[in-house]
Amino acid sequence: MSKHCLLVIDKNSPLNFALEMLLVPSSGIRAVKSKAEDLQGIIEEMCGLKSPVVILEDTAKPTEENSLAQLLTSNPELKIIVVMRDSNYIHIFRKDEILIQNASEFLEIIRSK
Repeated sequence: MSKHCLLVIDKNSPLNFALEMLLVPSSGIRAVKSKAEDLQGIIEEMCGLKSPVVILEDTAKPTEENSLAQLLTSNPELKIIVVMRDSNYIHIFRKDEILIQNASEFLEIIRSK
């Protein structure tokens, strides 16, 4: 059974290509690109997908004051992964901050509880 994951990443970002290559069907993760124009749209997409994971790029729009807090408040079980565009660091909002060394570690973080 695949896990749903909502991607909130700028269309022209180099991360789009990297995540498309990483999140293939065999990974067990079904990635859906957000079409939302604002935070409320992201919340609606997340609820519609029943997605337990949202991946944001650190420069992705929409950016609103306290947007991460609003997403977490709307679903306390949610895992928000913020991918840093210019480094190998990702920030996991709920619990951890981890330096990843390879793609398989990133996939495992998405799958983990």
